[in-house]
Amino acid sequence: MKIALLNDTHAGVRNNNQMFAEYQGRFYTEVFFPYLDKHNIKQIIHLGDYFDRRRDVNFYSLHKNHEHFIEPMNERGIHMDLIVGNHDIYFKSTNKLNSPEYLLHSPNINVYTDAITKEYDGLEISLLPWINEENQDDVQEYLETTTAPICMSHLEVNGGEVSPGHFHGGGTPVSWLSRFEQVYSGHFHTASMIQNIHYLGSQMEFTWNDFGDDKYFHVFDTETREIEKIHNPLKMFHKVFYDDTEETLMTIKKKDFSHLKDTFVKVIVTNKNEPYWFDVFVEEIIKANPADLKVVEDHSNLDILDEDELVGEAEDTLTILTKHIDSLNIEGDKSELDALMKSLYAESLDILV
Repeated sequence: MKIALLNDTHAGVRNNNQMFAEYQGRFYTEVFFPYLDKHNIKQIIHLGDYFDRRRDVNFYSLHKNHEHFIEPMNERGIHMDLIVGNHDIYFKSTNKLNSPEYLLHSPNINVYTDAITKEYDGLEISLLPWINEENQDDVQEYLETTTAPICMSHLEVNGGEVSPGHFHGGGTPVSWLSRFEQVYSGHFHTASMIQNIHYLGSQMEFTWNDFGDDKYFHVFDTETREIEKIHNPLKMFHKVFYDDTEETLMTIKKKDFSHLKDTFVKVIVTNKNEPYWFDVFVEEIIKANPADLKVVEDHSNLDILDEDELVGEAEDTLTILTKHIDSLNIEGDKSELDALMKSLYAESLDILV
């Protein structure tokens, strides 16, 4: 039996931004469901954070999610088992009040708020939702007694990679999950592995932290107990380099930027000797109608930065926070302060764009 795995799909992401809703729709209609059709896959397990905002759901976002995902799933007779993630729950201390149970009414959908073992084609799989203050003792008892070899989860494991190069301190001990052959988890959007725990990473790009991080959904085979990565080629974030020493005005005017429509773009200027050419270059990008356009330009150090360093100039928020903490002249271990700032940043994403 083949099971499609989704996680951290975040319906309503970026403050219910309509462009992101359409981007999510393209993933489902152009990538996800065509693959399921071709391989006759009729079962989905969703590893949590189906919705993005913990405290409210926008009607437009809900409508688009039903149009792009729920309705096509029901039309195909596909079933989905969903475990709640931290973005799906209203209160941080309990999974009981959650958006999927209230909003995803379909006979093809089961929503799980407590740890449970289900059998798929003869293979027992543990479904492990978000661990919180209310269920922590029950989860620990369940993990000590379950005989399932595979676990599907939404976990905040100690040492997990939050984003490329940034690791989480605290959370569920890895030792709690040592009895499983393999653990597959949502929550962190960067794919990584800690012993037997596979963080699958998000299937789509939602912030600049996702730039350059290839995105996949996964298919689990109950016979081989292995997963296959299916690439999502759709991009929401682009960096475009400008160097007029390698261009002419004619080549600039012939550039095709149509793929930048409704996406977020940063123009990284490496050499700008012809201001008019640069204006034409930017105008050509604007004609493509990107959702957002920023220019990164620093003439003071263009002669000493290589391309990788220039990309780094367009830094993500977590990198800026970490570098600032590293630069502070304070006594003691900075790791706790770093962990606190990352936690506050993650919490802010619940309520901000």
